[in-house]
Amino acid sequence: MAGLPDIIFLCGFSGSGKTETGRRLAEMIGYEFVDTDAVLEEVLGSSISHLLAALGEARFRSVESDILRTVVNVTHRVIALGGGTIAGDENLMYAKAQGVLIYLKVTPETAYERLDGAQARPLLRVPARAGEDRRQAVLDRIRRLLGERERYYLQSQLMIDTEGKSGDQVAEEIRKALTDRE
Repeated sequence: MAGLPDIIFLCGFSGSGKTETGRRLAEMIGYEFVDTDAVLEEVLGSSISHLLAALGEARFRSVESDILRTVVNVTHRVIALGGGTIAGDENLMYAKAQGVLIYLKVTPETAYERLDGAQARPLLRVPARAGEDRRQAVLDRIRRLLGERERYYLQSQLMIDTEGKSGDQVAEEIRKALTDRE
């Protein structure tokens, strides 16, 4: 579609719908879809969970930054970023300089539900303390991480609330917002 940015980045917390929405948006506008988590897993031959455990978060974020710089080498892409990819000034500014950054907003409760308890997300694995329900422990962790990251997410050029919306609905909302900017 004429007038659309060459690269569209989707950011937001795990469970915000970046992958599903990104796939649908790419189909709608005839772009290629790239998920940086999937690229990272393919390049390093291991799951995000294993990589975070093996590398530690600081080294993992460094590799994630390298992947970000690699996936922008082709235009006409919708790129779903890992939940923590832009949780730092360098990657945030880089993404905004390379394309349009869109924040997919989700509540902690919805993120929890969409992640089905977050067992596969290493940063959300938390043991319940005595007398504490596991759901509450994970929700507290989501709230803390979202609180740390949201100041970066909010610097996106566009924010879309994903609450109660399907990937198709969010993708259409993004498409419309981007074409209205032309």
